[in-house]
Amino acid sequence: MQSKTLQRYDGLGEDCEYVATSLKKEERMNKLSFPTKLAYWVGQVAESLKNTTLGLFLLFYYNQVLGLSGTLCGLAIVIAIVLDAVSDPVMGSLSDGWKSKRWGRRHGFMYAAAIPMALSFFFLFNPLVSSTIGLFIWLVVFSILTRIFMTLYSVPHMAMGAEITDDYHERTSIVAGRGIFGIIGTLLTYGIGFGIFFKSSEAFENGQLDPSAYAPYAATLAVLMVITIWLSAWGTRHLIPSMKQPKGALKLSIRSVFSDVMVAFQNHSFRWLVLGFVIISTPVGVAAALHLYKGTFFWQVSSAQMPFLLAATPLGSVFGLILAPLIGRRIQKKELVMWSPMLWLFFTATPVCLFYADLWPTLGTTTSLFTLFLFAFTGGIALAQLGVSVGSMLADIADEHDLNTGQRQEGVFFGASAFCSKATGGIGNAVGGIALDLINWPTATAKVAADVPAETLFKLAMFAGPGLLLFFIPAVWCFKHYSLTRERHASIQQELAARNSVPASEV
Repeated sequence: MQSKTLQRYDGLGEDCEYVATSLKKEERMNKLSFPTKLAYWVGQVAESLKNTTLGLFLLFYYNQVLGLSGTLCGLAIVIAIVLDAVSDPVMGSLSDGWKSKRWGRRHGFMYAAAIPMALSFFFLFNPLVSSTIGLFIWLVVFSILTRIFMTLYSVPHMAMGAEITDDYHERTSIVAGRGIFGIIGTLLTYGIGFGIFFKSSEAFENGQLDPSAYAPYAATLAVLMVITIWLSAWGTRHLIPSMKQPKGALKLSIRSVFSDVMVAFQNHSFRWLVLGFVIISTPVGVAAALHLYKGTFFWQVSSAQMPFLLAATPLGSVFGLILAPLIGRRIQKKELVMWSPMLWLFFTATPVCLFYADLWPTLGTTTSLFTLFLFAFTGGIALAQLGVSVGSMLADIADEHDLNTGQRQEGVFFGASAFCSKATGGIGNAVGGIALDLINWPTATAKVAADVPAETLFKLAMFAGPGLLLFFIPAVWCFKHYSLTRERHASIQQELAARNSVPASEV
């Protein structure tokens, strides 16, 4: 029946294109195979490799290994974030309006971004300069290039995910699967780093302080990024004919991009969700940026033990992502996005409080390491609910926007999401770098915990632990204003289905 209907619409003109592609899309969604989902999910590995490395190692490498001040590191990263903030909506608008029968709206960008992004990432961790001003400029330039080329890939990739299904609960499953592969990328980052390149040696007891290890490490990850990006694009290429094409010619200008963004921000739920997520990104990013500092110097975790500790949060997130579809059927997304970060903060800050209350096991022991793992693992379960909820909520908002305006603008909405994801590491690195200078951290001189004054370690632990609470209060207040419920989304889907099934004679 559907195929005959499609034939009846064929040749009726551009105005019927939305109807025809919508019907083909419905047929495709009902038969979406696991290999297709798998190909889409694999693409998240590349972004995760980049985000995890920049979030964990970028500040540590330039500050502790190369000796660039924390403030200059923070300034360089802020500059990159500001310019990247422009690229996200531009890429979202460009992706939404791009018209290509062969590549569709998304796939051409995914293919094109891989090599330039990998090269930029490699040179970011292989500076060919050594002076202070040279390192600062190098960090600014290659941070910008790495982020922009990843935007060229990640925004179309995420936007495509919103086109795979319209179902309220299935979207949670799609986002959860993407999150699991993101965690696989995180674990690969840790495993390749500490399992191969950052091992302890006679010259460096803590291998992450060895400057010669970073270039081959970055090269290895760059190759993996190219492979996973191209696999994802190739594995989903058969969906191109059934995915929506924009109406009319592409009209891209600063004014049109600004207009698209302004229209998106007219959506009440979108405004408050993005604002809350940007705010919540800061403490999560600070914790990630200072993770190596805390693990190496405060908790006195060795290089051999570090992968075990670092893996705790992503492993907990895997468990959380598996639970997410089940939890999402019982709890509104708004409630999850409010409570999950508070639970993550509790499990992040409690170990520091227990340590200074003299209730913590002796540092350096197996008991101490295992207790840290349990807290981080449980925090990862909570953090996963935040990521899944936000991704799924953005797809729901795109539906509401479609109903209100008649436009599919997943790229604009997920461009905002991509910025928030990168802000987690970027803003966190910037704030963390400035904080290191404020507490007089012994940059480039500290090799082991004994090299750092006890007072400085206390300030580090407080800032990257209980102090993170200051960011959470305004974020939760923002999330409270989100108004799109499960029932409202069901009503939106019914109205969209009715609109998109209008007979050809009425188009």
